[in-house]
Amino acid sequence: MMRILALVPGGTGDQLLFFPTLDTLKQQYPNAEIDVVVEPRAMAAYRVCQSVNRVLKFDFNDRNSLADFGNLLGTIRDREYDAAISAEPKFSTNILLWLTGIPKRVSFAGQGDFLLTDVISADPQEYTAIQKHNLLMAFNVQRDCPPIKVNLPKGDLDWATAEQKRLGLQQSGFILLNCSAYAGYPAESWAAIALEMQAKLPNLPVVAVDNVNNADLLQQLGSTVPNLRITSPTDIGKLTAIIASANLFICAEGDAMQLGVAVGTALVVTLSADTPPSVFLPIAEKRIKYVQAIAGQTIPEINPKTVLAKIWES
Repeated sequence: MMRILALVPGGTGDQLLFFPTLDTLKQQYPNAEIDVVVEPRAMAAYRVCQSVNRVLKFDFNDRNSLADFGNLLGTIRDREYDAAISAEPKFSTNILLWLTGIPKRVSFAGQGDFLLTDVISADPQEYTAIQKHNLLMAFNVQRDCPPIKVNLPKGDLDWATAEQKRLGLQQSGFILLNCSAYAGYPAESWAAIALEMQAKLPNLPVVAVDNVNNADLLQQLGSTVPNLRITSPTDIGKLTAIIASANLFICAEGDAMQLGVAVGTALVVTLSADTPPSVFLPIAEKRIKYVQAIAGQTIPEINPKTVLAKIWES
């Protein structure tokens, strides 16, 4: 049986952008065992991925000791992998892979690529999912990069159905706001968006996602926006399921943005000035719209009228 290892640093969004590569590997080698090494913060992403057998934990950006590297090295050697893919060119990772003795070691061109058996060139302006998928050229895979897909457990789909019933949502659907405290988009801006949506689309209730550290924002929003519903998904599967149920998902750049891409919901995203849209979003899809901060501007400074104009844009 073929065993393949993928090392994928980064957060949940980075994992989602790597899902097409994992899915194609599984289609190409249906009997293979595919394991991933990811950071603790990203392990939950594999709740919605069926192409992976095991998820191993390692904090790539931590100040890892020799013992930490030794433990990971031992685990990898014990599994006797046939091939390894590193999603991010890094000298320390390439040394680790070389020490494992894995016969096929694939990554992008960069520092220490002489330690690899296969080196792939990357176009930094290309959509990230396609960039990562190009690593499969080392396996003579000729397939185009598929879209990001997720596989939701039945329990999460059932939760989303029950949650819509609890919130009193009708068959007409609803608009979902991901008011993440991380992006810092202020409550008054979210309120302006929600109030206009209610005025122009009165049959579509507005629902806000209860995220970590956004209790104050939601309290302010609830005092301004009448009939605002609040949903509190407790894991990535439930969050994905409620996003998939929405008619429109409005969010700032981040992990939830990639979930919206994956489930096919109409999406409006606010992006920072230094985020290349075509690198992180499949902007050719008409359902995906974005508003980008201008140079010198932050996401919180984006005028809600600009976001609303993008929403109503045909």
